[in-house]
Amino acid sequence: MKAKESITMARRRKNEESLLAILFMAPWWISIVVSAVVFVVLKWIAPSLWASNLILKPITAALSSVAWAVSGVFLVVGAMSFARQTASAFRAKQSQTPTAAWNPRAISGRKEPSSSRLPRVAQPGPGDDPIWEAWKANHGAAAPPPTEWSIELLRTIEWKRFEDVCQKFYQMKGFRSETTPLGPDGGIDIRLYSNDSGIPTSIVQCKAWGGKYVGVKPVRELLGVMTHEKIAKGFLMASGEFSDDAKQFAEANPITLITGEMLVFMFKRLPEPDQQALLAFAIEGDYTTPTCPMCGIKMKVVQGTGGRPDFWGCHNYPRCRQKLGMRAANKS
Repeated sequence: MKAKESITMARRRKNEESLLAILFMAPWWISIVVSAVVFVVLKWIAPSLWASNLILKPITAALSSVAWAVSGVFLVVGAMSFARQTASAFRAKQSQTPTAAWNPRAISGRKEPSSSRLPRVAQPGPGDDPIWEAWKANHGAAAPPPTEWSIELLRTIEWKRFEDVCQKFYQMKGFRSETTPLGPDGGIDIRLYSNDSGIPTSIVQCKAWGGKYVGVKPVRELLGVMTHEKIAKGFLMASGEFSDDAKQFAEANPITLITGEMLVFMFKRLPEPDQQALLAFAIEGDYTTPTCPMCGIKMKVVQGTGGRPDFWGCHNYPRCRQKLGMRAANKS
């Protein structure tokens, strides 16, 4: 009975968090409208409708007394959404403004001193910035690295780096976690532990499918693994979106679906040093070429024959025959 109540409460919290996340990503004025509607309904409409009902009357009276607090939550979300949209508009405007040559120190907010005011001691160089160093190692100094998390960046990360980034995020949030080794993972990419029993309390499946929709099949498979492993909670993290049937199936089971947009939002809620550390980890080296699921090395482009599309193949072919489909963005 307690387990059933716990699952019900977890679903209720998930629905509330999903609603607030949706409102946060929506235009700010929608939250204001929702706040006004909630206040009017709780304050006046509901009490008048059930004034003669002995059971609902005290409930509506209690809700009426806290109507301002409930509607205030939506006002706060509206304010946060307004700030997000204002910041996005400012960044978009800045990106359209011609800038001088790339200066890696600009990432950390450091200003170049004028030559007449240079101190005699050695000046800090690009090596002080871990993001710059990670980017330069693989891309050279010609193009600047990403300076913040975005959905576009998330969807360019290959599958293994995506899993590792998700696992590192959980570590930063204080969870003890571990990724599964290469090879068949049994439907589990990350195991989460909340105690020292050595038994995972939650499992995570990751889908780095670019902007592609994830259907109901992977969600069903995750539930099957949870049942087999006797795990009460599951998470499915994707770089794209989920289909409606996938959402409905997850709602009916203790599975939380996390879209790419939600994941970026969660990354941006980390403290600034953790955001930068996670970003530097994500873009270190070659983070776009997929890793062979069996050998753990970067794959190569193999040209299809007979009109078939190109695909990723393992360098150890024919000893390893692993191959992965290629996203449209990777095809020349």
